Amino acid sequence: MPDPLAQSLSGIAMRILTFSVLSCVLAVCSSGSGGLISSSVAAPASAPGGVYVGYYQEDPVTNPEDPTIGSVYLNLPASDSQFTGNMYFTYFGCQRSNVGTISGSKAGTALNGNWTGTLDGTHQTGSFKGAYTAAQSVWAGDYTVSGGKQHISVPSCISYFVAPKGTFELFAIGQSTPSSFAATVNGNTVRWNPPAGAAMTLVYVVDPAIASSGGTHATVWQTLVLGTTGTQSLGSAKLVSGHRYVVAVGATDDRSRRLAFSSAPFTAP
Repeated sequence: MPDPLAQSLSGIAMRILTFSVLSCVLAVCSSGSGGLISSSVAAPASAPGGVYVGYYQEDPVTNPEDPTIGSVYLNLPASDSQFTGNMYFTYFGCQRSNVGTISGSKAGTALNGNWTGTLDGTHQTGSFKGAYTAAQSVWAGDYTVSGGKQHISVPSCISYFVAPKGTFELFAIGQSTPSSFAATVNGNTVRWNPPAGAAMTLVYVVDPAIASSGGTHATVWQTLVLGTTGTQSLGSAKLVSGHRYVVAVGATDDRSRRLAFSSAPFTAP
């Protein structure tokens, strides 16, 4: 009987291998479940606002073929009000710009919203719900895809599955989990200390000015790194020299469980 974990990693690697054979440029994948923080600490009556960055993870149970991690950010109000954000689904340079716009309401420590957007020409919608855990200073929750599991193929580019659901975690800019994990930028290179057991690492760049103004296209670039590599070039991100950005790095294991996440502001050289 085939090993579902081996099939999962094999499927993800096949995405990258197929893309390389087609002479395209790797840029990033999508979504899964795992890594959510649980706590018995009583939640506060309210939760902080501001720009939070994090990741979404496709559910590896319903999508064992290629559960993938991708970037997500929210611009949260300081009080109970409406929020906006973005899920980013562009994986390769030959894909279209795939963005899921998130909107909803923040009430106390709860988020209740929906997302809508496109994945390579297909219209997609779903729910987006979460809550704040004060002990770890993290927003966490889950999302759904109304159309369920789907196979999407872009000729001469990429073929992949969309999971029917997934999870997400969001952290304040500059926060690292665990504290020993840190993302830094030197010139056009991002560096981090790969955690033991890392199978996939998401690296992406956000424009905080766009995110904080309510813009829905603040994620400017993302990519996936397989294995325990601890560096990634930003050369293909096409950043504006002298502009302020935020880089984020999130690592997962071979069961799509979050091992570490860190973000840091930097100025493009």
